[in-house]
Amino acid sequence: MRERLAALCFLPALLGGADSQWRAVADRLIQTPPESYPFNWGEGVQQIGLMKVFERTHDMRYAGYVEKWAALYVPRGIGELLNIGPKARGDRPGYCGHWSPATAVLYLYQARKKPEHLRLAQQVAAFIREDAERSPEGALGHWQGSHQLWVDTLYMACPLLAGLGFAGDAADQIVLYARHLQDPRTGLFHHMWDWRTNTRTTGPWARGNGWVLMSLADTIERMDRKHPSYAALQSIAAALASGLRAAQDREGMWRTVLDDPASYPESSATAMFCYGLLKLVRLKVLPDSDSGMARRAWSALNETYVKDGVVTGVSAGTDPQGPGYYRQRPVGTQTWGTGAYLMAGSEAAQRAW
Repeated sequence: MRERLAALCFLPALLGGADSQWRAVADRLIQTPPESYPFNWGEGVQQIGLMKVFERTHDMRYAGYVEKWAALYVPRGIGELLNIGPKARGDRPGYCGHWSPATAVLYLYQARKKPEHLRLAQQVAAFIREDAERSPEGALGHWQGSHQLWVDTLYMACPLLAGLGFAGDAADQIVLYARHLQDPRTGLFHHMWDWRTNTRTTGPWARGNGWVLMSLADTIERMDRKHPSYAALQSIAAALASGLRAAQDREGMWRTVLDDPASYPESSATAMFCYGLLKLVRLKVLPDSDSGMARRAWSALNETYVKDGVVTGVSAGTDPQGPGYYRQRPVGTQTWGTGAYLMAGSEAAQRAW
């Protein structure tokens, strides 16, 4: 009851300014046919964002839309959804991009309490914990046979694991990834490390760092401060926040190559940083002063990159290569940008700026 009253207190603020744009994006999304969106990573982030809007507003239209989308896929089973088993096809069996939609389904279960939603989330988590490819140290590979750590993988796995009570497992992944991908000088993360060749990509790709920061926020949220890995995650988050502070541009955006001011501003990463920073400040993991970065980001996003319920300025899907490749990726409207923006708004709606 207390949570419902608190959410209702935010509703007047949602009637104007950036908050009204946030609701407009969600409202436009639910006008599109649910079958437009496959069971894949970008669509998973989009549905997670919609569930975050539901959590803040208690507007059943949003959860209802996610339920219609989930109904298209839950009956199919994880063999088909994760591309595993004797009927696996293509060259990416067990691809982690098909894990994140299960997080949206878990949040749907928490709202609607339908056992088939919990069962699917648990089955995907069981695959991650028991059958997914791992490095010799135990870090999750991007798909079966990839032999690579991509920072994207953290967000595909960590919120789901943490949400089901395996926050320690999620924390272990973040620590392992940081060991190989976090730059000790800047605090920023590289995109990929190959454990067979011991090589990694160069250049701090913005959205990749967004995946990490959101993973930190969603994992720490489920951890006791006395957990053995809590201090390590707090240290990783503080170093990353320091790197982001140095990289934010005058308008409040972050560039697609974080240390290259000549690369273009990228809205999905900026929204991810806004979400992660605000949540980590709310959880008292980062100091309140770091909320200033998020406030500027939220303002910049809404002033320039959101119009008529559409989030623009989102870079296309991005493989791990290098700064030149990242700079050339086209920008437009993408499901992962919409989802990240909705997630950022779910945190911004809780603050009186």
